[in-house]
Amino acid sequence: MTKPDFSQMTRQELKAYIRQHPTDDEAIRELFVKRRSPNAKIYPFPYNMTKEEITDIFRPKNTN
Repeated sequence: MTKPDFSQMTRQELKAYIRQHPTDDEAIRELFVKRRSPNAKIYPFPYNMTKEEITDIFRPKNTN
């Protein structure tokens, strides 16, 4: 299977491709790393938190 040239795709085309291929790391990297705005705010990694604390933050909340 031949992959499309992600660098030639528009942002909308790339997002549509990722919706159809959510495990394609190369496409995701193109969208979120290579096309990242140089003015985007950078958040430091929370080295003072344990892995469990970080996991708790991203764990889906029970909505019952």
